[in-house]
Amino acid sequence: MPATDEKSRVEYLVIIPLRVRDDNYGTTLDDSESLHRFVDYVPDDMSLCFLYALKDKELNTAKIKPFNTIISDISKTLKLTNKDIDRPQHSLLIKYANYHWRQLEGSLIDGALSVVKKGDIKTTGLPTDKLIHYNRELIKPSPEPLEWSELFDASYQLSEKAQEKSNTIAYPSFSKNVIKEVQEALRLTRNDAISTITILKTDASQPNAQRLLSWVLALLADTSIRLNTISKYVGCIGRDWLMLTMDEDIDQWEGNDFEEVYEQIIQSKVKDGRKLSVLCKSSEFDDTSSGIDNDKNVTGQALSHLDRLKDSQKFTYGRLKAFHDHQSMHFDAPYVYFPWGSNRQVVKAEMVSPRVYHAMKDYIQSSELAIEQKQLCLIVLALAYRTGMRINEIIGIKVNDIADIGFINGQVIEAPKIILKPNRYRRLKSSSAKRVIPIDSLFKRDELQQFIALYYQQKRLKRRYLFSQGSGDQPLPSVFFSNMMKIIWDRLLITHHFTFHSFRHTAISQLALVLSDSPLKQVMTDYDIAHGDAIVEAILANNKEKGMWFGLASLAGHLTPDTTFEHYIHTAHLLSGWQMSQAKLAMPITVFEMVTGIGYQTVNRQDSRAYNASTKQVHLDKMHGFLIGKVASKESLFSYNSTSANTACQQNTQKDAVDTQPSIFIHPKLYDVIALLEELQNINIDKRAERLPEVALRHGIAIHEARQIYDKACQVFTDNRLLLSAPTGHKNQEILVKSLDRAYQMSIDEPARLKLFVKIFTGKQNLSTSSIHFGIKEAQSEMLQNFMTVGCQLIDASHWQIRAHSEQAVRNIKKELGLDSAIRVGARENFHGYEVRVVQKKHKRSDKNLASTDDYYASSGMLKYLGYLLIILILVG
Repeated sequence: MPATDEKSRVEYLVIIPLRVRDDNYGTTLDDSESLHRFVDYVPDDMSLCFLYALKDKELNTAKIKPFNTIISDISKTLKLTNKDIDRPQHSLLIKYANYHWRQLEGSLIDGALSVVKKGDIKTTGLPTDKLIHYNRELIKPSPEPLEWSELFDASYQLSEKAQEKSNTIAYPSFSKNVIKEVQEALRLTRNDAISTITILKTDASQPNAQRLLSWVLALLADTSIRLNTISKYVGCIGRDWLMLTMDEDIDQWEGNDFEEVYEQIIQSKVKDGRKLSVLCKSSEFDDTSSGIDNDKNVTGQALSHLDRLKDSQKFTYGRLKAFHDHQSMHFDAPYVYFPWGSNRQVVKAEMVSPRVYHAMKDYIQSSELAIEQKQLCLIVLALAYRTGMRINEIIGIKVNDIADIGFINGQVIEAPKIILKPNRYRRLKSSSAKRVIPIDSLFKRDELQQFIALYYQQKRLKRRYLFSQGSGDQPLPSVFFSNMMKIIWDRLLITHHFTFHSFRHTAISQLALVLSDSPLKQVMTDYDIAHGDAIVEAILANNKEKGMWFGLASLAGHLTPDTTFEHYIHTAHLLSGWQMSQAKLAMPITVFEMVTGIGYQTVNRQDSRAYNASTKQVHLDKMHGFLIGKVASKESLFSYNSTSANTACQQNTQKDAVDTQPSIFIHPKLYDVIALLEELQNINIDKRAERLPEVALRHGIAIHEARQIYDKACQVFTDNRLLLSAPTGHKNQEILVKSLDRAYQMSIDEPARLKLFVKIFTGKQNLSTSSIHFGIKEAQSEMLQNFMTVGCQLIDASHWQIRAHSEQAVRNIKKELGLDSAIRVGARENFHGYEVRVVQKKHKRSDKNLASTDDYYASSGMLKYLGYLLIILILVG
């Protein structure tokens, strides 16, 4: 890695990966029940001397004393207090050693990392295998190309029932209301509670709620469990379970999906104010310049080790295990390994290396996605990798959450920052999770340009959410974000255990290196020195007094750094080792020769500056490279260079801009056209022609194209309208977005078929109805066949319905014409011919509704909206 010594070009570190068995904290390996912490030990120059002396010796491990015993013996010899032999880090010897080491010339270790070294705060590095392969992963050649539709459908298929119901459910209040109703029912008698909750379960359409209520009923069936105890069980995990599994098809989940949700529930119980900070402890030996060491405890009370046992987790673990056992028995849930005991903390130590990140970028760039789709995917990837934001935090980003961008006080400012606040789609875990993310400093230049372009586009289209399409009233579904990452990793890597949450571990671990100004950042991240300095300035802007670790915790949304170290920083031991290794140690030449067997001539030959004749001391830092060459293996770590990946990414971006394929649409960016027509429609009809150039430029549409679009809209609609109102509802928006994407692709690949579809619609359309009619003659049947064939390519067949005088007549014509079997059938009394429409499922809410059943299918207006929009869009001639 780059040297800190100006006279050297390269600096080397020896890393000894250690695996420590720990019953209470660590990560699991190969489905083993044991937990292990991984400590990346970096020997200092004095330790390197002893390693050199022992390198050819055969050691009798039976004669090696345990570390605890050694510390105890030395403490007795020096008459230093050592109250607990099993906790040597609390001995006066270690405290004095820590103090004196930090006074050595060149020593950089700060208060927080000395606490890590002593073991007073738990943290783990990457497992040894992952550390060795970090930045050296094998990338599969020629992966299957990415398709836009699979980002919505690949992992989980939401059931139609859940989708229909989700339109009427308020995201944050759903879980709260269910839990409230259950707990109110549990105040009744046991029989009344069973009756009430059974009704709740019958009415609940969400599969997550059905599973929870089923568990509650099973608990009620056990008369040995009191009702108030069941209420506590539900209150412990119920709301978090419902929130984290909202709108998911849990029947399709695998074991790791359950594990990820359970992990988040467990972590939510130990966040922020629920425990005291180890890093807030004061010590008379701590450096007074360290903000971490001198901050008082949050509560001002003396810390007790009992506060760190996390007994509250024992209850949570037990409820989750009991709940999952019930799901396994009654819902065929997959096996989930529960390694936690009374205070066991299981951490998933994962980091996505720069090599993998840039391979993911290249994969997206090389795909056949539309330019706007690529842009959106790349920005989601950059946000996850650079900021460590949680998936729901990214999903819930509103356009108005982005500050310091646009025309402000007479100047154009483009230094975007995301202000995270709770909203309907983003439930923050605590008040400390409200924070500012400095995008302008964290992103690379190309990433920042893409982010700014997306912001302006979404603002121009008047979309509420940054990652949305269509009307922009709802963000893209969560499955889009998780699927995107999983699909890319599966296709690029031979094996992996990454989840979306791995990005959070990655960003925080890498930023720890950046904020510490360690040369490790240049081999474990893709940040250069200048970029690193900008990041430090941005993150520490409001945390200069408290220091870098509180700055990093603040960026992550944690109240104190304890949680950050325990769960997310996997570079702490590497960093503390590097900081300790910077101490300038010296040893008398006679002692040095007795220990190592290396004489003056060898020392002088390696570095003439190593021996000081006046003090007769050998400066061990000058012998650092020689000793490493003798004791370490020749295999290097973190050898990846990201320059080529960045260059390739920029070249792909430029190529995409040139290789845009022609479309039969007047203007290829459909949402810009919709926004243009919506804005013109709100202008007085007498002023529309005059304002047209101004509005066109604002939406990035050439004036001649805008005039064509406007003239066609005026021809289609004889009143003041230029565009129909889009169908409302989350499901309809999802269908509309997919249909417009497919229509655009068809306008390039099969323009003749799309023109035929629009031609048939034009001849059949009627503004007073949302369906179109076909006769029974042969020519009409052929027309129906052509129309439905293309229609099912634009909108999934299950959303179409054909009605005739009887359902059997529809089944006959479907079979005769070879139409998709998923097309719904319906009957309309005394109707002559065939009626075609796009439908949605509705529920009868009033007796005034003439529907014969409680649930029925009615026209959604989708066909009418899409048909008229395509008439306006398609270029004539």
